[in-house]
This record gives sequence, structure tokens and C-alpha cells, in this order.
Amino acid sequence: MNDTTEGLSPTESLSGGPRRRIVAADFRRVMGQFASGVTIVSTRDGGRDFGATASAFTSLSLDPPMVLACLFRGAATEEAIRRTGRFGISILRDDQGAVAECFASRHPDRFSTVDYRYGEAGVPLIKDALAHVECRVSEAVKGGTHTVFLGSVHSAVRYDGRPLAYFAGAFGHFLVGDDAAVYSAIRAMILVDGLPPGSPLSVPHLVESLSAEPAAVLAALKRLTAEKRVARDPQGEYVVGGLDLRTALDMISASRTIEVGVAELTVGWVEESDLTSLARLADQPCRAFPRSADGAGPDFHERLVALAGNPRLLNHYRELSTVTAHTGIGPGEAPGDSDHAAIVTGYRDGNLSTVISAIDRHARRLREAWQRCAAG
Repeated sequence: MNDTTEGLSPTESLSGGPRRRIVAADFRRVMGQFASGVTIVSTRDGGRDFGATASAFTSLSLDPPMVLACLFRGAATEEAIRRTGRFGISILRDDQGAVAECFASRHPDRFSTVDYRYGEAGVPLIKDALAHVECRVSEAVKGGTHTVFLGSVHSAVRYDGRPLAYFAGAFGHFLVGDDAAVYSAIRAMILVDGLPPGSPLSVPHLVESLSAEPAAVLAALKRLTAEKRVARDPQGEYVVGGLDLRTALDMISASRTIEVGVAELTVGWVEESDLTSLARLADQPCRAFPRSADGAGPDFHERLVALAGNPRLLNHYRELSTVTAHTGIGPGEAPGDSDHAAIVTGYRDGNLSTVISAIDRHARRLREAWQRCAAG
């Protein structure tokens, strides 16, 4: 196993002159625009299992079969792979986001949270993954803060399913071609047609009625399950999901907290072009009261949170607003557009108290609508 370092001097540019300094945070945001799959890189050393989430993984050669994987230098898994000279790759499925989150955290015993098995090379592999690859390290290359492991493939096995995706600091799903159309169609059945909670969503029926492939229907149902629009009944069948009042009120409160935090950071600092975009959406109903199958474009509140320029925060907010988008409340009960207009006015005037008052009023009216719905 060789250990090499190659490349330009840290101060040398491609043209040979001084290199302009690149700020790490800016570079991270740029690289966040690259969508990738997600893997767990793992090994076993001294009777202990090691594993870490990594999106920097790719095939290197077909003949002989080789791959490369990058890990932070000095991390426990990186050091264990250097000692053992072997590693496994578990390519995660689209419903294994929680696995990726755990193995990216500081959890002291990550493997206690998942089902796994040992492969032919004796390395731990995550069960129900999309694919497994086992490798022997042929070379380890230092690259900045990371080690690039070049692995000679010992075994490779694929399984059916769809990949987990990583983009802009968040995990999600790849939707291609028919997948997106099928997802939109089933979502419309729930949101626009108003299917009540508990209504069955038969896979064979959806395949026939939508003239879709079973895999596309299942991918859509899995995504809608993650969004809490779809659930499983005691028999394991897909049904339209419901949301209890307490959870809905908690979600509304959390969304309100995020909006207020964004306002405190951004009022008085927003470009006119961003305010113009926000104002265009002011008369649009909020996501909890959809009027169209595709959500009628960008949501006013999402655009508001996006002013913070934090993709991870926006993704968390979207998860909350998705959960509270429940068909039990109709468009006629939506909080008035005056709340949106007041928020825009507060931003234009640089008046934080006006913005927060409008956010609070909107959240209060949304809570009241949910309470009326729950009361029947």
C-alpha cells in the first residue's frame, strides 16, 4: 500500500502565478451544487466495526475493477482502513437517509442502530443497501484534509431499488422521467382530489390507472411516505396519511421559530431583487392550503426562509411545511394574503417588529384553522 502526495504548490495557480485564496465556506457551497449518491465506508479492526458516511466515492477502473473513496484524515474509520488495508462500501437506498445521518454523526456505536452483516472480506456491510462492494487498499493518497483510498475490488453485488441522493447539504431522492410524473400524479390525488386519511393506495391499481411501472409507483409512495403524506396500515399496505392535531401545532410552532430567526438575520439586509421575488408570491396561498397538483410553484414562506442563504435550514423548513400540508383543511380556511403583504412591507421598510408581528399572526391563524378542522 503506497502513500503519496502530488499536485500544485498551495500558493501556485494553474497559470503559474500567485493563487487567489478560496474561502472554505464558499468552496463548500460550490461543491454542494454537485449531486451524488451516498455510501457507508466500513471496515473491521481488532474486533471492532468502523464506518462513516461518504459521498466521495466512484469507480476508477473496469479492468482491473477498482474504486476510490475519500475519508477525513485522522477519523477513526480512516485510520482503521489504513491499518487493515481493506474496506467495504454499502451504497444506500433512497429510504436509508437515517442510516446516512447516523454514520455522519458522532454516535459512539453507529452499528448498533442498523442491521448489517459481514462480507466475504470480513468487513461490515449495511443490510438492504442498493449495492455492496468489498475492496483491498492498493494505494492511499493524501489530498488536503482527506485520504483517497484506491481499492482493488474483491466482490461487488447489486440489488433492486433506488439510490439515496445528497445535494446542497441534504439527503433526498433522485426523480427521473416517469418517476417525477408519477409522484406528481399521486400527490395530486391526495392534495387536490382530497382523498381522506386512511384511504387505500393500492400499488397494482396505481400502476394500472397511471399506466406506470411498478418501480416508479413504489418510488413515489416512498417519497410521499417520507413527506408524511402517505403511511402504512397495520397490514403494511400504503394509505393516505393523517396528522394528529398536537403534531401539527408543534410543526407550525417550529416553522414560525425558523421564520422569525430568518427575519432577525435578514431584515434590512435583503437585495431589492429578492424582495421583488418575495412580493410576487405574496398573494399565493401558503403550502398548507394547496390549490394545484404541483404546489403552484415556489411557496411564499419557502422564499422567505431562503433569504437566509442556508440550504440545510431551508430543507428542514420544507420538511416541516410538508408535514403540515394536510388535506383536512381547505383553501377557504387559509390565512389571508394580508399576512404575506405585511411581511413584504416590513422588509421594504426595514421594520423587524412589523415582520415578526405578521409572522406571528399568520402562525396563529394557521393554528386556529387546524383546531377548527380537528373539532369537525
